[in-house]
Amino acid sequence: MLILTGISVAQSLSGTVVDSAGGQGIPGAVVYFPELKLGTTTDAQGNFNMSSMPTGTYEMEVKILGYATLTQQVTIKDNTPCTCNCKMCTSTNSANEVVITALGNITNIQRSPTPVTIVTHDMLLQSSSSTIIDAISTQPGVNMTTEGPGTTKPQINGLGFDRVLVLTDGLRQEDFQWGDDHGILIDPYAIYDAEIIRGPASLQYGASAEAGVISFKTQPFAENGTIQGSVLTEYQTNNGLIGTSEDIGGNHNGFAWDLRASNEEAHDYRDPKDGYVWGTAWRQDNARLTLGLIKSWGYSRISVSLLERRIEVPDGNRDSTGRFMYDAPQNGQLYPGNSDFRAYNPTIAGDKILDEIQTWWQNSINVGTGKLGLDVGFTQSIHHDIDTGTVGSGNFEVMDIPYSLKYQVIGENSGLKLTTGINGTYEFENNFAEPAAPYIGDFEIPNYTDFQAGVYAILQKDYKNLTINGGLRYDYNSFVGQSMYLANSGTPEQAVVSATAPGAALQFPSFNNSYTGPSGSIGASYQLPDNNYLKLNVSKSFRAPSIDQLTSNGVNIGVNAFQQGNLNLKAEEGYQVDFAYGNNGRDVSFEVDGFYNLINNFIFPVRIQSKVSGDSMVDGVPFFQYIANKAIITGFSGYFNIHPYDTKWLEIDNNFTYIYSLLPNQTDSTQHVPWTPAPRLTTEIKFKLTDRKTSILKSTYIEFGMAKYWAQNDIYSALYSEIPSLAYTLFNAGLGTNFVNPATGRTICSLYINCTNLLNIGYADHLNLAQYFLAYNGTPVTVTQQSQGIYNMGRNVGFKLLFPIDGHKVSETGKGISDGQQ
Repeated sequence: MLILTGISVAQSLSGTVVDSAGGQGIPGAVVYFPELKLGTTTDAQGNFNMSSMPTGTYEMEVKILGYATLTQQVTIKDNTPCTCNCKMCTSTNSANEVVITALGNITNIQRSPTPVTIVTHDMLLQSSSSTIIDAISTQPGVNMTTEGPGTTKPQINGLGFDRVLVLTDGLRQEDFQWGDDHGILIDPYAIYDAEIIRGPASLQYGASAEAGVISFKTQPFAENGTIQGSVLTEYQTNNGLIGTSEDIGGNHNGFAWDLRASNEEAHDYRDPKDGYVWGTAWRQDNARLTLGLIKSWGYSRISVSLLERRIEVPDGNRDSTGRFMYDAPQNGQLYPGNSDFRAYNPTIAGDKILDEIQTWWQNSINVGTGKLGLDVGFTQSIHHDIDTGTVGSGNFEVMDIPYSLKYQVIGENSGLKLTTGINGTYEFENNFAEPAAPYIGDFEIPNYTDFQAGVYAILQKDYKNLTINGGLRYDYNSFVGQSMYLANSGTPEQAVVSATAPGAALQFPSFNNSYTGPSGSIGASYQLPDNNYLKLNVSKSFRAPSIDQLTSNGVNIGVNAFQQGNLNLKAEEGYQVDFAYGNNGRDVSFEVDGFYNLINNFIFPVRIQSKVSGDSMVDGVPFFQYIANKAIITGFSGYFNIHPYDTKWLEIDNNFTYIYSLLPNQTDSTQHVPWTPAPRLTTEIKFKLTDRKTSILKSTYIEFGMAKYWAQNDIYSALYSEIPSLAYTLFNAGLGTNFVNPATGRTICSLYINCTNLLNIGYADHLNLAQYFLAYNGTPVTVTQQSQGIYNMGRNVGFKLLFPIDGHKVSETGKGISDGQQ
């Protein structure tokens, strides 16, 4: 446990971190305030000092490998020194009291009434992935849908797309959340760690958090009086991914800054069935600047990010032998050659350009005994579909102005925490002009505005062993859409015209739809003897239909389907119960989370017979329409980790996810929610070598992993809307180490090697939507079994080198505050 003595209040914080048994100082321990993004490390005697701290009450973490990570509430006031003397108990389980900030009231993971997973910086560094969603997709209860590299979207408890809210430092990622073929536009190198909240208890965020929240956080600020940074380089063998990221930041008397520039590029990937998969190359560039001011009155931070992602989306076009073909001859050639497959140039096949511009201003000002938060931002998401040329056929932009005003107060002695406020976003979309002939514009959704606002209040009461958390929220959502008429639709002479023009055909009607609804939750966690704990949460969620569910009317090039919306859809209302039991023991830790979610007016797309064509194809592609039905989604997930205290060199981590869905009163072929993930079990065995004082290698580990995916036969099979998936097992391996100067104790560089799909298994994950892409000589074909479609990536070996610019001093983990010591 962590014991704080002699706490007073001040604008500076100092103290000593010692071993509770021997009393000796602990060097290299991290003292960190997540809300402020500020931290420091203890010196050789275990002492620490933090100056230029704002007044107020904050949650503090003290953590280091080999000791239990616990949290403490610290109150800082004007002109009084604060001293924290911390006693830490040894433990190989370090994550039992990590601070979480995404639930509204800041608390720790064990006292949260809803299941929460922390993805640490070390976990991200030790993995090989293409996107940040890929990196977290095997956490309990989490999955991802994909149409190829760069298009990954998260699922939580079987729900995805705009039912999962993704945040970056609190900013909503509204970048085409509704689309299958639009990945979350985040630079993976900019992400430091993540919190995953499973369940709709996040009242702070409203309708978009129906399934849960993924809160990504960027690099903490440098310690006061320092400049620090890093250079990271990465290579992956399967698709030749080359990645680089440079970061530099500083902090001088409360003025903090951080600048990052990143680049990733990859050619087509390979799988055991087809070899190179045509149309899977991609690249991404990002520049990000954060400025912060931390003073006695609070803090102010502003972040600016410019990101461009260019991705190919495969369409599965083949000849009669199964060989990939161009959609149209290129320089007289019908087939891509080896040089095309290995080209770092995602412009040869049909591709997308996705630009994301973000500005986000966060403020926290001390008001009385509480804190007033005012956040406002602007994001511009620009989309271009390129069809075998240089002119976009699908061109539009979506702009958002997110805002938040909240007041937080923490009772210094009462154990009460209150957060109340209003937040939402104003979104508007514009279709660009019709491209010049011979290209034909693709207008999938109309010009529209979407105003969202929600008021909420969240109250938490902490007792010695009991935490009770509850709140209410009321949301208002208003869509206003403009009509659009086309002449000569589907031909090179297509044009946007007025309603009275000759040959005008209605593409989108005007509409004005408003949705209102309450949401709420109440839950509790109880700390039982012997490190056991219980969690129970009951919640009611609300979600308005998304713009594509309301208005889609055309061929979506990215998903190779004709999609049709329904303006008469009603808002979804969900009722969920979450229950968890866990134990944070010295040698073993585990948690089992169960949930039951009943959703009225659940909206989803299904393949149906078109009234125009008379079959399930329109314009040569499958025809999908959005419908609504009552849905039941239930399941369980959790982890079981073995970390023997007397065998510190060994760690065995296991997690599992099982989700079942049901559409009541439906036929055998229509009784399951589409895209329900297959059951999964993962196991990882890690061997940690013992550090020697004179060794140049520190924190060395070797790991082996297995991921077992069962078959998924509970599908929406009508008209081949969904096909069953086969079972498969993947094996992985990895190692990592820090190269250290033994004379100074400073890290020279860190090396990480990770091999996924070690045995090069050919497989298609159930949520791999690219398996439905199939055409012969340009004519789309309905996929009826997995072997016809596009498989996931084969064996891939990833190499990462991380060079700290200032050479952080090594503790037992070999990492300082900027390296996410957990």
